[in-house]
Amino acid sequence: MSSVDLARLRIMIVDDQTLVRSLISQALQNMGIKQDRIFQAADGTTAMRLLDIRGVDIVLCDVQMQPMNGMDLLKELRCGHTANASNLPFVFLSGHADRTNVVLASQLHADGFVVKPPKPAEVEKSIQVAMSRNRPEIDPFSYYHVATGTEYDKKVFGRLFETRAPVSQDEPAEKCLSLDTVKPGSVLARDLRSKAGHLLLPRGASISANQLNVLRDFSERYGVALIYVANSDEAAANPSVARH
Repeated sequence: MSSVDLARLRIMIVDDQTLVRSLISQALQNMGIKQDRIFQAADGTTAMRLLDIRGVDIVLCDVQMQPMNGMDLLKELRCGHTANASNLPFVFLSGHADRTNVVLASQLHADGFVVKPPKPAEVEKSIQVAMSRNRPEIDPFSYYHVATGTEYDKKVFGRLFETRAPVSQDEPAEKCLSLDTVKPGSVLARDLRSKAGHLLLPRGASISANQLNVLRDFSERYGVALIYVANSDEAAANPSVARH
């Protein structure tokens, strides 16, 4: 394993305990990472906002947080719902890496666990290992069905795959756009499927910039050229669908 130049990294620490964030931040600075390259968030929701405006190289994240825990944050990231790459290195901070969490973390392609309270040597080792690993393939559409079991997951992701009423044919409230003209955040008026017929995103989900880029960059794999999106008036009338 080749050594990673830690001083060049941009790192996000996500933990609801100020003391833990401070300890890790100080440990990272002792490793040579500048303070202005270390970002902190007290919960998953704040981390999501930061990941939309900050490019980072790796995330160190607590598991147990409210209302969005670490597993939920990783799922959001893997699904391409932030401005960062969906296969971003991600290491969990946990007081107890029980089997359920380990299995779930594996399904979401996490890069390991650091036991809390974190020891600087373990933090550094985990970063080195994560940054040296081959990254999981970028396929943000493959993580939607990985259930974290939280209320957040049931509310945000579960409803997308509930039994839905058929689309009304009376008043078409949709428009068909070429892939290159779809705007990030557009709400799907029809299920989005690959050329092989696999469901990528269900009707009612919104499509992110990351997901659109993946469809363009891997056009041979997905074969998506046209996307049916809801008219803006309908989307505005249903703000609950505008997030995912």
